[in-house]
Formats: sequence, structure tokens, C-alpha cells
Amino acid sequence: MQHEPQIPRIAHFIWSGERLPWVYALAVRAALARGGFERVILHHSENLASDGELRALRSRPGFVPRAIDERAILAATGPYAARLREIFAVLSAPSARANVLRAALLYAEGGVYLDTDAITLTSLRDLCERGGAFVGLEHVAFPASVMQSRRPERWAAALLRTGVRDLLRRLPEGHRTFQRVSHLYPLAVNNAVLASAPRHAFISDLLAQMVALPPSRWRVRFALGTHLLQQVVASYRGAGLHVERPELFYPLGPEISEHWFRVRRASELASVLTPRTRVVHWYASVRSQRLAARMDARYVEARVGRQLFSDLVAPLCRGQLERAAAE
Repeated sequence: MQHEPQIPRIAHFIWSGERLPWVYALAVRAALARGGFERVILHHSENLASDGELRALRSRPGFVPRAIDERAILAATGPYAARLREIFAVLSAPSARANVLRAALLYAEGGVYLDTDAITLTSLRDLCERGGAFVGLEHVAFPASVMQSRRPERWAAALLRTGVRDLLRRLPEGHRTFQRVSHLYPLAVNNAVLASAPRHAFISDLLAQMVALPPSRWRVRFALGTHLLQQVVASYRGAGLHVERPELFYPLGPEISEHWFRVRRASELASVLTPRTRVVHWYASVRSQRLAARMDARYVEARVGRQLFSDLVAPLCRGQLERAAAE
């Protein structure tokens, strides 16, 4: 039996912005403390060099801040570099550029890419040592296969699922009900957690299909990101790709993820997580981003026992709270 090359125990985060908010720095701290990584690299924009959160992270063993040099990153992809430079040059949105950078980094260096709204709970070392590549599934209403379909019955079913999910995101305990009906929602891969050995066949396929996209698709939302990844996973026929169930990385899927931040009389984290959960992606893009600017350790402390997210991250905040109390 042929063994797949191991995934380097390196975590990659990408951040573009004038500052690194506390809640996104928390994702880096979680990976450092729990992920079983040898290095955690924050690829950041040049103007982040003097950021307070970045300065605090510099003292952490294993943390590597790296200013983004897109020319060098893309050049390391060899045969894909020229076309990737063309694609990158027309992109302006940070999320769109991250789609290209994450694939290029994994091709050249390997490792585990994590979005900054992904909180690591337990070590990913065994997944890395297993080798090859891995990605996780989430429950969605509109996977790429539906978005690209012209069959009205598929769209009607997706719209019905969207309506039910929208209702359940609003109900006080809607996440519990969604868990009972989640099997009715298609499973599709998300790129918030994506890992590969360097130059693995799967990540090569991802880059090959990325550079094959026509220019008219480059700026289309999701075209270079989740929709492309879903297509590559569906068509991949090589070895070594592990597609993980939603409970590993996406215990509460999009929209339903609002329940991470719902303040209630009492929260039960055990009702959401399973023993298999390794990472929690909390979907900053789903109406939670507005909270980022005002979240800190005191925000979490005030909501422990009443908010799922605060219960999730409270262990990571204890040192900060102790230092604040001492001051």
C-alpha cells in the first residue's frame, strides 16, 4: 500500500486589513495552543506590522508573521504562476485574493489553511500525519450544483430549504431543530479549513481548474472559492483526499451559525459539539462580522454560560482576564 506524503504541521492564516481585531487574533492563538502545529504563519498586509494584536502574538512560540508578497507566493506555483498573476491582478476583494493565495501556499509549502473565523479546539496532528489532503463538508441550501442548474424543481427545493433555515436561525433554539432536519440539506465542501501536502495531486487539480476558468468568471462571487472547490472535489479521481463530515469543522453551518452569538438564559455547548469536532468555523460573513470590533476577553467573560461562542473561547481568554485584573 502506497503511503501519502504527510501534510506539514504548519497552519496558514491570511489577513488583509489595517488592524487585526481581537477575535481574529484569537483564532491564531487557538491554533498555536491546541492545533499540534510546529509553526503558525499569519500572512498579513504590510500595514499590519505595528498592530497591537500582532505584537502580542510575536511572543508566542511557533508564531511566524509574514508580510504578504503575492509575487513570490504565485511564482512558487511553477506552471500555474503566469495565469494566476493575471487572475490576481484583476481581483480587489480580500476574500477573492485569499482564494488564490490559499491554494498557492498549500501547493508550494503544504500545511493547513484556516480562516481567521475558525477556532481550533483539538490537535490536527493525526490528520496531518495521515497525509494527502483534507477538506470538510457543511450543510448548505445552495451548493454549486444547484446554482449552476437550470432545473426549476432544484431551485424550488433550495428556496424552500433556505426559508426553513432562515426561520430556524431566528428561533431561540432553532439550531437544535436544524440538527434534526440537517440531513435534508445537501453536503458541500467549504474552504475555511483546507489542507494538503506540497504539490499533492488534489491541490494541483485545484490550481489547474482555477487557471482554466474564463476571465468572465474571475470576479463572480464564490467562483474561485467554494464553488470551484466543490467542483474539484466532485471530479477528483486521485488518491489521498479525505472529505470530513460537518461535525469536524462546521458543527453549525451557515446562517444557523448565528446561534453561536445568541444570548440566552443558559447555553449548552455539549449540544453543539461532538467528540469529533476539531475546529469551529463561526462564519464571520454571516451577520456576525459586526460583533468583531467590540469583542474582547471582557465581552466573553460577561457572557459565559449564556452564549455558545463565549463558552467556546473562554478557556483561551483566561490569561488575558487575569492580566487585566492585575492591572
